[in-house]
Amino acid sequence: MGTTTRCSQVVIVNRTLLKAGVGLLLAVPMIAMAPGYASAATKTKTSGSLVFSGGLKGTLKLGSKSKCDSSANGVTLSSFTTSLNSKDLNGWTVTVKVPKFDTYKKFRPGIDTFTLDANSSSSWIAISGSMTIITHSGSVNLMLGRVGSFSRTVYVAGTWICAS
Repeated sequence: MGTTTRCSQVVIVNRTLLKAGVGLLLAVPMIAMAPGYASAATKTKTSGSLVFSGGLKGTLKLGSKSKCDSSANGVTLSSFTTSLNSKDLNGWTVTVKVPKFDTYKKFRPGIDTFTLDANSSSSWIAISGSMTIITHSGSVNLMLGRVGSFSRTVYVAGTWICAS
């Protein structure tokens, strides 16, 4: 028969065996066991944080009990393990709406938006910066403006991963 060489648990078979179709049978099972490949059983935990500055200060952190509802149209983040510095506001929720997974640098209300809500009564929306949204995760570096009233600008930067 031919010779084989092991390289990171992947079997490389010489050309004689590959022509005979034997190489494929040897290589496929070994690739599935190679280190570094994620198995279907691997679970991702909800994690991440959003750091706010400017008109609101603090960090909203996601933990194991946080809600991270993601879909092809965006994500809703709530039940953070921490809060922002506000005497009157709490119950923070972040909603991201997008038509597709992508990087956004222009924002249109209701189409591609990042919204920070407090108590379902006060809201800030993205007015500039960038956000990248992909399956079950995202990252933002944005300037937010308050909806409905003049207020100091709020800045947010951070990342998140939703459990899968």
